[in-house]
Amino acid sequence: MLYLTENDRLIINKCYRNFLQSLKENLQSICVKDSLNCYAIIVKLLNDGRFSFNGEMKYSALFNYLDLPNMAEGAQVMYGIGCCRHINLLVNDIMKTLGFNSTVLYVKTDETNTWRKVQPSKANHVVVTLKDHNGRYLLDAYNNFIFRIVGSDLHPVNLENCDNLLMTKYPDDNVKEIGLVLKKYYKLQELGIDHIYDYDY
Repeated sequence: MLYLTENDRLIINKCYRNFLQSLKENLQSICVKDSLNCYAIIVKLLNDGRFSFNGEMKYSALFNYLDLPNMAEGAQVMYGIGCCRHINLLVNDIMKTLGFNSTVLYVKTDETNTWRKVQPSKANHVVVTLKDHNGRYLLDAYNNFIFRIVGSDLHPVNLENCDNLLMTKYPDDNVKEIGLVLKKYYKLQELGIDHIYDYDY
């Protein structure tokens, strides 16, 4: 199994923290404070490839993802492709950085499309729950939906159109840096290399 070298781990962790802080400052600069508006902007930026080093975003559960245990899974999105786990963990990290009350919810879905909350090891889908003064919500940026939770019922919520909001500092250089590090590790995986030595000079 590939692990990030210590130097690459430090680069990704630093850039990921900087990315989250930069996005927070961007959203604060345009005075967006409502949690659902923030989520709509996050989904728009994600879909537009602004969180990817190559400006493209693909959603796939079948891609041969790197399993890098010493990296925040949300950072995987910066390579330009992600599954529900990567994408919704990134959304949760962003929402928490913005100060919202969000958590990751691991669920098991079956052929009848019934969802059950389960432990992470038994889950086949990941979503985000959000609580604010207006209620509780279920967010899934991977499938591009949001539901308001009322008792045991889920009510669809339409996201606001945020095309008119200009995010001048995207793409973020931190996104590019993370993507380039990941590109190197995907190339190693493609070459069949599953271990690299971490020399400490």
